[in-house]
Amino acid sequence: MKKLIVLIDFSPYTPTIIKVAYEWQNSYGVSLQFINQIPGLVPTLANSPGKEQVIAFEKQEADKKFSEELMKLALPREKAEFLAIDSSIIHFLENETSLDDILLLGLKGTGFLKKFLIGSTATNIINHLNRLIIALPKSIEQALPKRLALASHANFPFNEPALTQLLNTIGNSIGEIELLTILSETDDKTESEVYLNALKEKLDDKYQCLVKIYEGTDAFKVIKKRYSEFPDDYLVLQKGSRTLNDKLFRHFFINDLVHEGATPLIILPCKDD
Repeated sequence: MKKLIVLIDFSPYTPTIIKVAYEWQNSYGVSLQFINQIPGLVPTLANSPGKEQVIAFEKQEADKKFSEELMKLALPREKAEFLAIDSSIIHFLENETSLDDILLLGLKGTGFLKKFLIGSTATNIINHLNRLIIALPKSIEQALPKRLALASHANFPFNEPALTQLLNTIGNSIGEIELLTILSETDDKTESEVYLNALKEKLDDKYQCLVKIYEGTDAFKVIKKRYSEFPDDYLVLQKGSRTLNDKLFRHFFINDLVHEGATPLIILPCKDD
């Protein structure tokens, strides 16, 4: 059974993340593991037994908070595992989770997204872990994706095994996939068309697919307007691609579509070297 690793911090956005995770479990049959990194507020000079007691207390309190959240939401505790950790979250994810696991993160708003662009826990996880990651904005209208918008470029081809892993998990709720690219002045349109249509042929037997090529000075504006009309979309980007590495593209996709447009984000791992 595929596992969804859900990172929570008991902020006001935690209930939304929990509800989404349970909906994914009910719809996709994934197992759930919720992870909370405790503060570990131990006095520097505390002796070893004292440190252990403080950490044990914080873990108990976190477990209690998690149970209380589930009670408020009327969700069953027995259908999810909860783990409070006092080590680095990246270290834990690297060493204690599987490459096949899916990570679920929450994005909290403008301030957090500014950090997301230039450095934060979420950014560190994405930078250090080559994993399949789901990142949800604070306002989400549709927990289960109905449409996927795959932003790609011929020079940065999709990691097809990772895309297959994603579709094997959530494919039963997907009605349509849009394969899109944004052309710059130096891009070869024919090359992009060939790549996108080849990818479409591989997906056509299971999904209704559209190919969309955006170009010109109004490309970003056209995309933003289009996706404001599709609240069921999940945006799919790939680590290492132009959409995340290029400052202009990253700002548009993350800030304009994910934050302002409340579009959930899926990040595919890049291909292994």
